[in-house]
Amino acid sequence: MHRVYPAHSPGTVTCFGSLEEEVTFWQGTPIVGLNVSVASNFTDEEVEDLYTTLEYTETKMSMYSQRCEWGPVGPYLQYIGTSSTVRDLVALGDKIVGPGQPINYWGFSYGTILGFHFVNSKYAYHIAGLLE
Repeated sequence: MHRVYPAHSPGTVTCFGSLEEEVTFWQGTPIVGLNVSVASNFTDEEVEDLYTTLEYTETKMSMYSQRCEWGPVGPYLQYIGTSSTVRDLVALGDKIVGPGQPINYWGFSYGTILGFHFVNSKYAYHIAGLLE
């Protein structure tokens, strides 16, 4: 009989206690929040605003990094990102098809980026047909 251990998650990764706290933190910078889209065709005024706040914005970005690292989500940040996802896929493959066995992978959009990292990682030997 296999014992099942529940997975624990930090929940939503956030470095602020509230939206108001986040908005207040980014005041004086062109950043409204980190979940924004960057579009082209900036006006001259928008470009000027960016350059006049650049040093202050860089300082705030550094403070943001420290805030996240020292906050409640800090211990989990090392497990978030593309490299962590590749490691997770390898672990799943090891459990499903067996340790060291090739994995068939197909992806699009972010999956293409993930596949690129997979092929260029130390786990590339797992990809089916790569060594043939």
